[in-house]
Amino acid sequence: MKKLFLILLCLVLFCCVGSDTEFLPQTVSEAKSRRLFIKEYLPTENKVIINQGEYQIVEAFTAFKFNSKNDQTINKNFFAFSVRIKNLKTGKAGLSLEDSDHSQFLDFHCDFCGGINNDNLVLYYNDISKRESLDSIKIGFKDKNGNEKIVYFVKE
Repeated sequence: MKKLFLILLCLVLFCCVGSDTEFLPQTVSEAKSRRLFIKEYLPTENKVIINQGEYQIVEAFTAFKFNSKNDQTINKNFFAFSVRIKNLKTGKAGLSLEDSDHSQFLDFHCDFCGGINNDNLVLYYNDISKRESLDSIKIGFKDKNGNEKIVYFVKE
């Protein structure tokens, strides 16, 4: 009985403490205020169709992240390119539920480097040497028929 109590106590403590994972900044202003901002990028198109939804590209930028919530040292071995979008029909940030299958409607033109982080589209870079030479990035946005529109993001 004592062992069961200790196991339950440990589980409760681990659940209450929470994760120490540090996430990427969601906006340019957040990245700048937290000293994680690297560069801002401008898209060649401001509006895109993803599946059936129409979206506006709000901002695009590269940023670092901290090592963890408890270790606020900037992790300079990693950076990410982040695109903030807004659904034009609902006005909400990020992809709507019916458009959220990023493997079907988004082409990051790389293997295993892109995905969704909270409401942003994100490309992850572990090769820090690319940070300064990354002048443009392309992402393909596909409609429900599979027609792809390539948008280039050019360093400002």
